[in-house]
Amino acid sequence: MAGGDGRSVVPARLPDDFLGRLVVDCPACGGFAVILPRDPSDVRASAARRMVCRDCGATRERPQTPNGAPIDPFMGLAPRFRAVTRHGDLVAWNEDHLDYLETYLSGRIRVEQGPADPAGPRNRTVVSRLPAWAKSAKNRDEILRAVERVRRERG
Repeated sequence: MAGGDGRSVVPARLPDDFLGRLVVDCPACGGFAVILPRDPSDVRASAARRMVCRDCGATRERPQTPNGAPIDPFMGLAPRFRAVTRHGDLVAWNEDHLDYLETYLSGRIRVEQGPADPAGPRNRTVVSRLPAWAKSAKNRDEILRAVERVRRERG
């Protein structure tokens, strides 16, 4: 969260940093499901994946992934953590991603430290890819309320 001076400082991270574990809505019961790589050491986007629902026990192997958003890139399922606002949807792929977004967005002064990939372009980080409405100070309270609602209802 924000420090005493209202400053939020988060390390620069790439979107792929949050793809090791995705939390989605179970297609069978709508419950809390997790998508993990079949081989935990292989978190590449192309790795084989398996979905398991903690509520009903449904499982699914990586099928053909449909295009579109917001859906996960592996199973084509809706993200469980989607904060709906009048400006648009803010999607987090897991609890760590939601924490990261909340920490950044809660600050009066927002700082992203250092490049996530020093050799790569700066516009590949999670923060650089946030829509302007999400970064706008005038929308901060509404967005943080939506994030809190997601935590309460979907966590």
